[in-house]
This record gives sequence, C-alpha cells and structure tokens, in this order.
Amino acid sequence: MKLPKGIYGITDTSYTIKNHVEAARAFLEGGVRIVQYRRKEGSIRVMLEEARAIRRLCNEYGAVFIVDDRVDIAILSDADGVHVGLDDAPVDEIRRRFGGLIIGASASTVDEALQGERAGANYIGAGSVFPSPTRPDYRITGLDGLRSIVRSVNIPVYAIGGITLESIPAIKATGAWGAAVISGILAAKDPVKMARAFVEAWENA
Repeated sequence: MKLPKGIYGITDTSYTIKNHVEAARAFLEGGVRIVQYRRKEGSIRVMLEEARAIRRLCNEYGAVFIVDDRVDIAILSDADGVHVGLDDAPVDEIRRRFGGLIIGASASTVDEALQGERAGANYIGAGSVFPSPTRPDYRITGLDGLRSIVRSVNIPVYAIGGITLESIPAIKATGAWGAAVISGILAAKDPVKMARAFVEAWENA
C-alpha cells in the first residue's frame, strides 16, 4: 500500500474534540489521508471498538489507518499498520510475524532511523522537529536533523513534533514525505477547517 504524502493526523483527546473517533473524522473531513489512532491507556475492548470505528471511517474516505504501539489492536481492528517507538515491540519481530502490516518506526537521530529501516520499517516518524506540547520530553532534531534523517534512509519520513501551519513549507523543503500533526489541528476552534488549511499548505508549499 502506497503511503500518502502530506499531512498525517494523530488522534488525541486533550483538545477541542474529546473523542478519538471524532478526532479521526475531523482529519478525514479536512482531507487528511493517513490517520493514526493513539490511545495510551484504557480498556482493550474500548480501544478495539474505537479502532474498528476509525477503520470504517478510513475505508469511507480511502485513507490509511495506523494504530500507535498496540500490535494486538492493529491486527484485531484490521488496521493497515502499526507505529512503534523505540521502547515498543521490535520492528523486525512485527515484520516477521505480521508481514503484511505497514510498520512505522520513531527516530530522533540518523542512527535510529537507519536501525528502523534495516529492521524492516516502511516509514520513519522523525522528531521531535520542534518543541511539542504532546511530547515535552522528546529530543529536538530541528530542521537540520530532520533533513539528515531524510537523506540517510530510502523510505518515507514523516516529520513530527510541534508542527504548525507556518512551518509546513520548511518541513516540505527538507524532502520529508509528510508531517504528522496533533495539536496544530485538534487544538483549533474548527479542527476540520484547520486540517483543510494544513492539507492545502502542504500542497501549495
């Protein structure tokens, strides 16, 4: 499955929308074509229900559906893929057991990105590019670090961390495949309108 270029939406309930499924719907209505369901805690049954609802929405909009961290939820909800951080399930083991899944790997350095690619990741989530309200403890790569990661691997790289509408042209100029956005869209008064603005900003950059 081809990974869509441009804006990559990640669900969160800390902002205007207090529901993961509705957050996904706002991204999709705004034109985003890859959505990650990210829920850190809660009942597995509830997570599965939400994931399945987002799966249906992504089918409706022809979008790629990724689950953060939870390989079990990704498999049971028939997601297209899973995104794993450095402390999550190893990429090579997921690849060996669930070969058909799209696998994203987090990286904040060239070494981590190369490690993810070698292990079988389909894409890298690189960052935090800028300081991020959702990941305050993450190492900051800056645009130069992002550019180095993009140049070091042969797979798509999505920038993540503190991405704003104004920073989209600079992100695209690094050669990144896209930009993952959470608060930049979901903290807006009108998340659908803001998602559309991000999508247009990427297309026009």
